[in-house]
Amino acid sequence: MNKHYPSVIFFLSLLTIITLFIFLWGKVSIINPAPSLETANIAATQNPLNIEIPPHINLEDFYKTYGERLLGNDKIKIISREEWGANNSYSNPDFITSYCQKHYCSSQEYDPEDSFTPAEYLKARELMINYKNYFQQYDDLFLQTKRKNNGVNYHYLPVEEIVIHHTAGKYTKTLEESKKEIQRIYLLHAVRRRWRDIGYHYLIDSQGRIFEGTLGGKYSIGAHTYYHNRGTVAIALMGDFRPGHDKLTPKMTESLIKLIQYLVQEYKWNLNNHLFYLRKPDLSGREWSTKIIKGHKELDLRNPPTECPGINPEKLRKLIFPQIFTQ
Repeated sequence: MNKHYPSVIFFLSLLTIITLFIFLWGKVSIINPAPSLETANIAATQNPLNIEIPPHINLEDFYKTYGERLLGNDKIKIISREEWGANNSYSNPDFITSYCQKHYCSSQEYDPEDSFTPAEYLKARELMINYKNYFQQYDDLFLQTKRKNNGVNYHYLPVEEIVIHHTAGKYTKTLEESKKEIQRIYLLHAVRRRWRDIGYHYLIDSQGRIFEGTLGGKYSIGAHTYYHNRGTVAIALMGDFRPGHDKLTPKMTESLIKLIQYLVQEYKWNLNNHLFYLRKPDLSGREWSTKIIKGHKELDLRNPPTECPGINPEKLRKLIFPQIFTQ
């Protein structure tokens, strides 16, 4: 036997281990990219998932600022959770369990599938399958997590579009009325539905006051539209704006426009092109669309769809678009 043979085997084994380590390190780097624009660009252009990133979003801003609370500037005032009286104990699972033992919390309150019709259930399954086929890997690539001081681990993704809702609740006029109504919604969402926080990012009352919603902050995934919470910001108009009910006031309209202008600036969206590469409503891939702002009803799986936000979404876009595309 050649006396150098064991040395050759050792060298080849070491080389194999090093090669395997480099390969695995490369795979980990793709799955868990470092929070930098350079890595994001590499992930977008060289990763084996063939990720298509909507050109209007800003990945550098996402990695630098996710989780920040957006509370306005010298042009816009956003009333903070502390100011409207958010009770952070609502995020405590023990508090939620105790509350629901004393006050009946129907499973339909926190598990929408419990109230689906057979047709809606099939549509929900279709959404789930489409999401897994077209967007699961994309979201896993960019997903970030941050724990806030209420003990909740919030999840974050690049934001692609805005979804407008109405609360279908009380139409409030005074600040105190609005605070009490938001606290009611907060209890419904965080405790009765077991979401541990309010599902909307922002709420606007009849007098145009803007309120901070979820504590998750910038880029956080809310809880407002079934299977369309990822990559969206939710703005809720306080009241019921179906025809024959409450009226959208000039103050609400003005604040809605100002809030969206502020969000476009803070998220550093590129609006040079009026066509946006967005997820299809059924999640069966992407499409070029002008509808970067949608109404809840345009994404809803219910049959018939929800009437939320009450106002025709096309009417809302006609009010908003001239203001955000002329900045």
